[in-house]
Amino acid sequence: MGIPGWNRQTEPKEGTPHGWIQWKGTDVCMDVYCSCGCHSHVDAEFAYYIRCPECKKVYMTNGHIELVPITEKEEEECNNIIEGCT
Repeated sequence: MGIPGWNRQTEPKEGTPHGWIQWKGTDVCMDVYCSCGCHSHVDAEFAYYIRCPECKKVYMTNGHIELVPITEKEEEECNNIIEGCT
């Protein structure tokens, strides 16, 4: 059966910096922008799916996230940089 919406999620292009959030039911705080133009906010646990408060469209929360490269100068201002493990 699988996860509804899984086969339609947008995946990053190969070779582009990206991350993957493995949802484990933890708290999330996010701004949500619907295709209908509605901007809403969510503070919730288990936010695997989000419903627009205006048009009622339901979205799966894609685990893919963009990784934005930081310059060396900007890096000096970053706190708590987490180093990934291989």
